[in-house]
Amino acid sequence: MSINKFSIKNAALAVTLGCMSFSTLAEITLLKQDPQANDPLSRLQFQVGGSIRPQFINEAGNSDKGSYKRNGYDGGTRFRFSADYYLFDDVSLIGYYELGVNIPRVFDWDNHYKDGDKHTDRRMLFGGLKSKTWGTLTYGKQNSLYYTVVGAKTDIWDFDMQGQAPGNGFNGNYDGSYRSYNLLQYTNSFGPVDLYLGGVMRDDSHPAGGNGLRYQRKGGAAVGVDYHISKALTWGTAYSYIKQSIHTPNGIDNGTSDSGQQLLGSSLSWKPGNWTLAAGAGWYRNFLMTTQKDRHDFFAGNAYGGEYYLGYTFPVQQYWVKNVTPYYAGDRLKFNTGRDYQQHHNTLGISTKFDYGFQVDIEHVFTNSTDNKSDLNLVRLRYDF
Repeated sequence: MSINKFSIKNAALAVTLGCMSFSTLAEITLLKQDPQANDPLSRLQFQVGGSIRPQFINEAGNSDKGSYKRNGYDGGTRFRFSADYYLFDDVSLIGYYELGVNIPRVFDWDNHYKDGDKHTDRRMLFGGLKSKTWGTLTYGKQNSLYYTVVGAKTDIWDFDMQGQAPGNGFNGNYDGSYRSYNLLQYTNSFGPVDLYLGGVMRDDSHPAGGNGLRYQRKGGAAVGVDYHISKALTWGTAYSYIKQSIHTPNGIDNGTSDSGQQLLGSSLSWKPGNWTLAAGAGWYRNFLMTTQKDRHDFFAGNAYGGEYYLGYTFPVQQYWVKNVTPYYAGDRLKFNTGRDYQQHHNTLGISTKFDYGFQVDIEHVFTNSTDNKSDLNLVRLRYDF
């Protein structure tokens, strides 16, 4: 199936989203750290950056005709701000803020965003202490330990994260699996090994579908290890435990909080020369949701998933083209208990990077799922600065 031609309106949207930027390629250092006596400001390094990402997804058979994704929507525009303030020896106070902006929603471009979408989203906001000797300790809304060690290695194409835990649970903002609130994390390096330890603090309850049910995260912890086998090959393994419950408005619990939500996963990233190979798999206990609305059977008992990617980057360095990367990628997700469901995607894609931070990704996704979802075509325009 060929990729549908954009309408004039969609093309105009892409150009507008792709060009709305006021800076050039690379992270911009507004203040450079150069500690001087009696000059507190000289201890501060402050950087800004971002990525603007208009995107189009067309499903086969026109099943999505008129949808906001087919018309063109924001595929994850974000602006980031980071600070590093030198304290003493090799210890610094650090902070990071990443703001997601839904540009079509900001300008009220009808049929280019989902009903109920917010104008902005706090993707991350955390702070802490950093030391080459003692490690890094951070607290706030940040990428989970599980995602950092396992999930990020295969989060490298567009239609990804369909087979891994982050993004497939109740809500990655709250269940501790993705970019979640109230995470405490520590990391340090010991030779070729990076050690990660994490604590998941208690969070407020949140609506969980129909019947007035609510999800309550009560706390948890995580541990992970990245082993740098060589400069090109890294192997990561992580385990996460979240104590939770699904309860009714009057506080009646589902009685499964003691079993907790458990994630155990491992992934590899190998980048020899121009090749990139990544693969990961995980086991998910009481994490993926069933289709039932009953508090007793809200989560499936056991499930597993995996993702894989193989790509080769051809350097071009002419005609404003930096490189071209064709790739093959895919995923599989299967419920063992609690629901009769599985899905399997195979993706053929090509990513072209241009000068000045521009990039175009094109993918065709072959879908095989229990609910007979359609194949789809995806185009993402991207501008990084």
